[in-house]
Amino acid sequence: MPQLPLLLSRRQQLKLLGATALAGSFEHVASIRADASSGLALCQTARGRGLLYGSSSDERFTQAPSEYRDLFQKQCDLFAPILSWPQVNPKPDIQDLEWDPNVSFARGHQLKLTGAHLLWHRETPLWFGSLRARVSARNAVANHIAAIVSHYVGQVYSWNVVNEAINPTDGRPDGLRKSVLLKRLGPNFFDLAFRSARAADPSALLVYNEYGLETDAADQEARRTVLLRLLDKLQRQATPIDAIGLQSHLDVRSFHFDEKIYRGFLRDIASRGLKIIISELDVLDIGAPTAIPARDEVVADIYKQLLSVALDEPAVVAVVTWGLSDRYSWYNLWDKPYFRRRDDLPIRPLPFDEGFQPKPAFYALQSALENAPLRPG
Repeated sequence: MPQLPLLLSRRQQLKLLGATALAGSFEHVASIRADASSGLALCQTARGRGLLYGSSSDERFTQAPSEYRDLFQKQCDLFAPILSWPQVNPKPDIQDLEWDPNVSFARGHQLKLTGAHLLWHRETPLWFGSLRARVSARNAVANHIAAIVSHYVGQVYSWNVVNEAINPTDGRPDGLRKSVLLKRLGPNFFDLAFRSARAADPSALLVYNEYGLETDAADQEARRTVLLRLLDKLQRQATPIDAIGLQSHLDVRSFHFDEKIYRGFLRDIASRGLKIIISELDVLDIGAPTAIPARDEVVADIYKQLLSVALDEPAVVAVVTWGLSDRYSWYNLWDKPYFRRRDDLPIRPLPFDEGFQPKPAFYALQSALENAPLRPG
């Protein structure tokens, strides 16, 4: 996601404070802050159950308040950087393997890297699309992955080797997304990418990362079917895939959750010998009440529903929220109509509010981690 500073407008601040006061939220927030002072950090709770917790950051740590940097360091063991191909390799002869300035912060605070899509249809350099010969495209992919993965050996927990490559509505029998990657490389680009990553780093978890797999909606059921079929194909050809990343960008308006369906899906993945990472968790609160306490409880309940099932499954090894504080959520950074509430208030999708204080979502996440069965080792 783009790294842009978020400054709430004066109008938004006033509206937020007005809604908070009307709802009696100051007392609500004060009680949460008092309770938070004695609790364990999310990463500590996760570690106690053999899990890992981390976050992305759509704000540069060097430009953020010190309170935010301190919060991130305290709460996280993992950091999800932005190291997409066009940024690190904008031209064939130009490389900037540490394009994300937050990587140095992560390194300085012993945070392992997670995610950082190696191949993503929305993030391929323009020069790659101009390659006509398949051998040239294959070499470009192999060289890109070898360069960046070898550069970060020892610093990475997991790589999202391929991101968002299925789309049943595109009409292909295999359910793959029609993309520049598919056009230039053919459907076996998965195998090329995963083998290149494994050769460069034998230790990091190699992940296929995908969205839209959590609810009982028909389109998500179709996506789950395509994903499992893809996994079977990759395993038949011995592609070195270790884990599935389930993005889990959830939406109040469409979160129709069937625990049995979701648990069965997680177990289907686990039965193939694969680990699972909840890789980009947040909750879009459009449709939830204006009043902050009521809105936060709706969001927290969705965290609770999903994570009480997910973390009960031993194959799930890590949780990464897509941001830590509402102040720097991509929903608030991106000026998009479909990310805008009718009351024009900022979205509140994450464990900590715009003042870096814990919210009910924090406690829902903390509780789910505490109650997860202990992972072996």
